[in-house]
Amino acid sequence: MAARRRDSDLSRQLLAQLEWVELHHSSQASLAGSDETDPGTSDWWASATVRVLPDEDEADGIQPWYKAEGTALSTKQLDEESSDVTIFEANGLTIDLQHVEDVHDALDARSEDYAKFIPLFGGRDQFGFVTLQDDLEDQIESLGTHVVIIDRVRLAPAWRGLGGVGRLLAGRLLRWVCADPRLVAVLPFPISLDSALLKDDSTFEPALEQVRRTWAALGFRPATGRLWIMDPADETHQNAVTQMEKTLGL
Repeated sequence: MAARRRDSDLSRQLLAQLEWVELHHSSQASLAGSDETDPGTSDWWASATVRVLPDEDEADGIQPWYKAEGTALSTKQLDEESSDVTIFEANGLTIDLQHVEDVHDALDARSEDYAKFIPLFGGRDQFGFVTLQDDLEDQIESLGTHVVIIDRVRLAPAWRGLGGVGRLLAGRLLRWVCADPRLVAVLPFPISLDSALLKDDSTFEPALEQVRRTWAALGFRPATGRLWIMDPADETHQNAVTQMEKTLGL
C-alpha cells in the first residue's frame, strides 16, 4: 500500500512539471555531397527537458521528484543552482522529395535501420520529384514534399503510463520537424528491451504490441512490411494530440 502511495505521489509531481517542459530540436544538412551527405536529406535530434533549481524539500530531507528512480534519461548541471533534466529524446531524418538525389543510396549509406525505409519510395514523377511506392501514392492525401522518418524515441521510465506524456511530446515535436510533410514513417520496436529479452518471445511480442498501440494512438497505421505511416492530412493525428492535451490539462 505504501509503495502504491509513493508511486501515486510521484506521478502527481511529474504531471505538475509538464508546464515547465521545453522541447529542443536541431538539424544538420550538407551543402553538397551524395549518399549520407545528400543535400536533400537532413538529420534531426530532439529532447524535452525540465530546468530544476534547489528544492526546499530537499533541504528538509525530502527527495525531489527529479532524483527519484527512472525520472530522467540524463541530467546536465548548468551552474551551482540549476540543472536540466532530460525526460525525452528522439532523432530521425527528413527527406526532401524535390531535391534528394538518390533516396535509396541516402538511406542505405546511413545505416541498416534507415535502409529498412527504402520500400516506402518509388521512382520519379514527370517533374523530377521522388515518388512514394505506388500503393502509398494512392492512399496519402497530403501534398507536401518532405518525408519524415522517426528513428528512435525514448521516454524516461517514470513518465510512462501517465496518460500519454510520451505521445504528446512526440506529437508536439512533429509540429516542428514536419515543415512541409508528405508522410511520417516509423518502424515500431521496443528499443528499451535489452538484447537477452529481445530473444524471448514471451517478453518481446507484448512489448512490440505495446509500442504499436502507442503509435496507433497517434494516428499511425501499418504500411509495408513492418513500417507504420501517418498521413499529415488525416485529422486522426491532430485530434489525438488535442485530446491528450486536454487529458493532461495543457
